[in-house]
Amino acid sequence: MLMSRSPKEKLETEEKATTEDQRELYLRDGRKVVVDETGAEQLVEIRSESGMLELRIKLTAEGPVLQMETVRMQLKASESVEIESKRVAIKAEDVTVKAEETLQLDSDKDVRVRSGIDEDAEPGTHGNIYLN
Repeated sequence: MLMSRSPKEKLETEEKATTEDQRELYLRDGRKVVVDETGAEQLVEIRSESGMLELRIKLTAEGPVLQMETVRMQLKASESVEIESKRVAIKAEDVTVKAEETLQLDSDKDVRVRSGIDEDAEPGTHGNIYLN
């Protein structure tokens, strides 16, 4: 009969297999935290019990890079959420923006709304825009 090992036993076994530049710590729910300093970049990762990456913080010369792979992500703030960047891209099958009060779009240049698949089509020939 096989008996499951305790997280402490798993950690001790894993430590023997890792290098000096990589450390692993097992959490109670089966996840593990991996700290890796083998390359030019330093990594801190959280992996699921199956080994799938859930969260990675890559410490680079340009600054930290955050990467998450998850089923759902939720941000809540009592006051505000602000994003400041040269470029923000959102790619999804559906996007909904809902404001319970005012929705404001400001641009120092053009505001473009495109609907349809053919990027070379004449403006206004594909898709519809509905204003209520």
